[in-house]
Amino acid sequence: MSEIEAVSVSREAADYFITAANYIAEDAAIRRLRYHLLRLGASAGLTDKDVEELGELGGLVFREDRTTDQTAKIANRADASPLAVTIAKVVQEGTSSARWPADPKAVLLGAVLGAYISLSALRDTPGPSPEVSAMSGAVAGALAASASTFVMGNIERTPLDDYLDMREG
Repeated sequence: MSEIEAVSVSREAADYFITAANYIAEDAAIRRLRYHLLRLGASAGLTDKDVEELGELGGLVFREDRTTDQTAKIANRADASPLAVTIAKVVQEGTSSARWPADPKAVLLGAVLGAYISLSALRDTPGPSPEVSAMSGAVAGALAASASTFVMGNIERTPLDDYLDMREG
């Protein structure tokens, strides 16, 4: 992406945010994880099998069961899409390796929503393929969702003026 294109994207960031927020609201209104995953099938190459297996992973996460076997099933399937593998591995490793208590549900939803949020922001711009953008968005979304509770907890234990102080500290 050229500097001119980057400036254009940055100026349209609020529009991209609104578009992505509308996607999330539409899918959330249906109240089915399946629809979040189907959107990724249509826009980032998840296959029907990927959607099915990620849905099973989601069931394990929300029921607070072990996810190791399901993650391995997805990661070891020869025809699994790179995005499906990314989401599965982020859920598995993101909760066990984080430097804060990471909620697996937040990691899963952050990965899924981050993947298609990244697609809405890049829909009309040159750059990486939709699948690569979605994989980057999945990682970033999972980190942001899981870390936000941790960071907010730190903020609550710090006087607000200290936290907002922009001087060298």
